[in-house]
Parts: sequence; C-alpha cells; structure tokens
Amino acid sequence: MVFLFFVVLGGGLLLITVFGGRAAQSQEGAGRRRVRSLFPARALCVVGISFAVVGAFFVSIATNVLGIVLGTVGYFLGARVLGPVVVILSVVTLFIGLLIGPAAIPGS
Repeated sequence: MVFLFFVVLGGGLLLITVFGGRAAQSQEGAGRRRVRSLFPARALCVVGISFAVVGAFFVSIATNVLGIVLGTVGYFLGARVLGPVVVILSVVTLFIGLLIGPAAIPGS
C-alpha cells in the first residue's frame, strides 16, 4: 500500500511539474501584476488523490477525510478543476472502502 501511495504521489507531482503552467501572464503597460503559481494547489490535490486511492483499500476513514480536506484546500488555492475531482474521488473511495473493506478482512 505504501508503494502504491508513493507511485501515485510521484507520478502526479511529475505530471503537474511537466504540464503545469502559470496562473496568469503579467501584462505589459498596465503595470506589473504579481503572478501566483498553481503548483502548491495542484500538489495538495495530488497528495489528496493519493490518500483517496489508498483509502479505498482500508476500513479507516481517516485517509479519505484527509483527501477531502486536501482537495478543498487545493480548490481554494486555485485548482478549480482538480480540487472538486479529489473531493468526489475521496467520497467515492470512502464508500468503497467501507462497503468492501469489512468483507475483505476476515473476522471484522
């Protein structure tokens, strides 16, 4: 499980590093505008996705709640598409983990 977590985490961080762009371009003539990077928001969302994927395999709800929280924080930091995806994925895997988890663990 730890290996799966780090594979999803590393792959996601690599993808947002390679394909991530700037939030906005500064405009010439109208004055300098400070440009905020979306990397922290997207990185939090990738960590949230990692927790959601791992949370599907556990009965504990803590990993999925962390995914929901990180997706929400990522949304408010600027990841307007990836944040809600993380929250929805975390909720879905929460139910999957709670429904399938007890059947997969003998004696629970």
